[in-house]
Amino acid sequence: MRPFAIAAAAALLAVQPGPGLAQPPGAPPSEALVERLIAVLPDAAQLDSGGAEVDPAELGALVALNPGKEAQVRSILEANLACSGEAISAGTRRMLRTVAGDLGEARVKRLVDFYQGPDYAAFEALGTRMSATPTPSAEDRAAMAKLMEAYPLQAWLDGLNRAQEIIAADEGFLGAAMKCAEQQMNALESAGLKSH
Repeated sequence: MRPFAIAAAAALLAVQPGPGLAQPPGAPPSEALVERLIAVLPDAAQLDSGGAEVDPAELGALVALNPGKEAQVRSILEANLACSGEAISAGTRRMLRTVAGDLGEARVKRLVDFYQGPDYAAFEALGTRMSATPTPSAEDRAAMAKLMEAYPLQAWLDGLNRAQEIIAADEGFLGAAMKCAEQQMNALESAGLKSH
């Protein structure tokens, strides 16, 4: 899981020297500052969408087990999607708060500046241009190095690379996901539908 528009540049960032999380983070960021960072992320609106559509493979597999019952199966899967979407959204927000908290106040402030200012658009354009060629120009490499030096992008990416680990340790997420899965199994059973 690499949200929020720095995933496309991850390969470019990996070849750039950066401090990563080696430097101590300093004072922890306030809750308000962390929420501000989350709000300015380019894909922040997607946080509350969870899963937008029923998984076609899961739908197909269940319809194959229950011929002629597609509407019932779809309804149950949509209910599960609503349930799990809330769990995914809440878990993702907790993960982002953890990553931001590990960065410290100064780095989080710099990330807010990055996403709110013109450098994010320049970074995005630069990343697109650099990934379109096997050998980026010296000018583009220098521009990327300058941005990497100005903002804690490598530390942010390093933190986001731990997303699965953070979510796997999130008992709130795991409990909610298990509850949603159990509700789906019960709904299928109550409707007399096969699940396997």
